Amino acid sequence: MTEARVEKVYADQVGAREFLDQAELFMADAEVNALNAISQAVLLHNATVCACDAILQVAGLRVTPGDRSHVLRFETALEQLEADTDELLDRLDASRERRNEASYAAGFVARASLSDAREATAELVELARARVEA
Repeated sequence: MTEARVEKVYADQVGAREFLDQAELFMADAEVNALNAISQAVLLHNATVCACDAILQVAGLRVTPGDRSHVLRFETALEQLEADTDELLDRLDASRERRNEASYAAGFVARASLSDAREATAELVELARARVEA
């Protein structure tokens, strides 16, 4: 597989809003208590990816598929925001790693670890909403 990269595309407010709507839907789905922790971790990760895509779309950027695409997506999206996002990036990356363990290594996800993932995802979605609606 090739290394992911950032490409310039046309800025699209409507497309960005659709990504943001999808992020909010994934977040809401992750709150269903009947789901196991692994499913919730995956849904929160999907919400994060969609929120990043919303930020990137409004900035006229996208990340191509490839190695490290999710990490590059997080880094590039957060660079588009005016806020200090270093700590948020660390929290989102930790959530991504938990999701990777659960998805690819059949690892265990503790429900307690989902709390920070929920908070980080909600913070990112709020930042994405402010950027998309600006």
